[in-house]
Amino acid sequence: MTGRIRDEDLEEVRLKSALQEVAADYMQVRKAGRLFKARCPFHTEKTPSFSIDPAKGLYMCFGCQKGGDVFTLVMELEQLSFAEAIELLARRSGVTLRYEQMSAADRRAATRRERLIEAHRAAARFYHEALMGPGGAEARDYLKGRGFTRESVERFQVGLSPQRRDDLARFLLKRGFSEDELAEAGLGTRTEEGVVVDRFRARIMFPIHDLTGNPVAFGARRLSDKGEGPKYLNSAESPVYKKGSILYALDRAKGEVVKTGSALVVEGYTDVIALHQAGVGEAVATCGTALGSEHFRLLTRFTQRMVLAFDSDEAGRAAAERAFDHAQAAKADARVLVLPRGNDPAEFVAERGGEEFRALASGAVPLIEFRLRREVERFDVEQPENRARALQAALPILVSVRDEVVRTEYARRLSEWVRVDANLLFVRLDQAVRSGSVERPPDLKRLGAHARCEREAIKLALQYPAEAAEHSAEVDPEDFGHPAYRRIWELVSAGADAASLRASNDLDSRARSEVTALTMDPPEGVEAGTPLPLRLAEEIFGRVKEFSLSRQIEVLKERLQRLNPEKDPGAYDALFKDLVALEGRKRRLLMVLQEGLGGSSSEAIAPGRGGTG
Repeated sequence: MTGRIRDEDLEEVRLKSALQEVAADYMQVRKAGRLFKARCPFHTEKTPSFSIDPAKGLYMCFGCQKGGDVFTLVMELEQLSFAEAIELLARRSGVTLRYEQMSAADRRAATRRERLIEAHRAAARFYHEALMGPGGAEARDYLKGRGFTRESVERFQVGLSPQRRDDLARFLLKRGFSEDELAEAGLGTRTEEGVVVDRFRARIMFPIHDLTGNPVAFGARRLSDKGEGPKYLNSAESPVYKKGSILYALDRAKGEVVKTGSALVVEGYTDVIALHQAGVGEAVATCGTALGSEHFRLLTRFTQRMVLAFDSDEAGRAAAERAFDHAQAAKADARVLVLPRGNDPAEFVAERGGEEFRALASGAVPLIEFRLRREVERFDVEQPENRARALQAALPILVSVRDEVVRTEYARRLSEWVRVDANLLFVRLDQAVRSGSVERPPDLKRLGAHARCEREAIKLALQYPAEAAEHSAEVDPEDFGHPAYRRIWELVSAGADAASLRASNDLDSRARSEVTALTMDPPEGVEAGTPLPLRLAEEIFGRVKEFSLSRQIEVLKERLQRLNPEKDPGAYDALFKDLVALEGRKRRLLMVLQEGLGGSSSEAIAPGRGGTG
């Protein structure tokens, strides 16, 4: 809303929003004397350093130094403005806000975010009524066949999108929403004729809510296997929906997660509903994307123990394997529940019930063990050569484990699985840990100027793909001297983005971790979340090319020094001609860079600044 919230309403919201209770919506809070303690939601930690003083209404993290009151907490966690945070807390506490200095038009206008949420809320009601109405018989039969009760369907507000192309659009337009709002919310798409039509048609609809219970997106399953389009279709990302940082049903499950001390992560919306229906209320699911670092970070607000209950087929096992690096980064106690062959979670609880599922989950295999065993199983360790290969393949995984006690214990187990002498394995492990050749991403202080420049180029490609594409047409993978960056650039050039790189089997765990770091770390001199400064992309990719040309020139000079121009004049002249051409290309490139960019921004990646390489 626009206008100023009355001071008395602001104070009422504060009084009715106990900080420790609001914090408990986002993290596991425990009483400690007159204070409350929790693991900080703003950084990863094992020992709680987030302190809440209910008498003062203030919090402070002694690890990352973040602090404030209940409004600050909600603003930080939900990424809201001050007014939006107050409005959210007012809804939570049942306070009606009054605004001063507002016209009638101002009172009717909501914030952009609130309008999009209201559009989703209206759409969820529309879809649910369509499911429960006369035209929803086929969809209700499908849900009944999957074992869902009417109570569960209503609780999760499952719905049905009609077959006609504009039923929802007409419904929302009549209620005052604009075509632009429908398109921005991802509920409609604009045709070539400029008309907004429904994004979802003839699909069973699953509303997706944020942590506070606001509907922000939909997951949709095709009603008929013979219907048009993909079997599953999800909302596109929008100002209110970022699929990489939302888990389906976490708004419902977070209390049970805190209570049980464990989160159960499955792959599908129907799996979640089936598990909740069976009494397993700590179940959540990803929203049409792989389990990533933000998901783990979100869950660690409530618990460190997470059980990944993916399908028993190879795809499900591979999905659990890809989550390994993200779980390590979040310091999560992640485990893998391997279901009996042919079962998914919904089928399992339908046949054997929620209690048996919970019993099975209690014996879930630690993700590190699952990952190591999967790697070893690729080799026939009856053969000595394969034992060596299995050890070589498993060692980087073992080295990536940060806890020395855990790493040592799994080293003992690995020696048994691979049938290699434990002492030999410990020697190899110690060498790898000391050298850091397996577990550590590049140290910026020790990177040479060339590699640092290549690192900045990869950052641009991952964080500013449009600008990077515009200025990197002349840059080839061979222009990258650092092997890891060269391989990442090969995949980027082939169309890979940050999300697909983090899940790629074409990169090892170290390279995938580096991709995550490069995605999160802003380019030098650029503030996180801000537009890329003018011509910075041109400069960085120009420097990459310059360094590449310099390397090629040095190689040719060395080759020329080894040639005798009198004994082999033809070869000497050809190489000298190539050298002159390369030096000409480099001079022209430097002239463009110097004329177009000046000296200020180029200092960040100029040769010789920082590094030892």
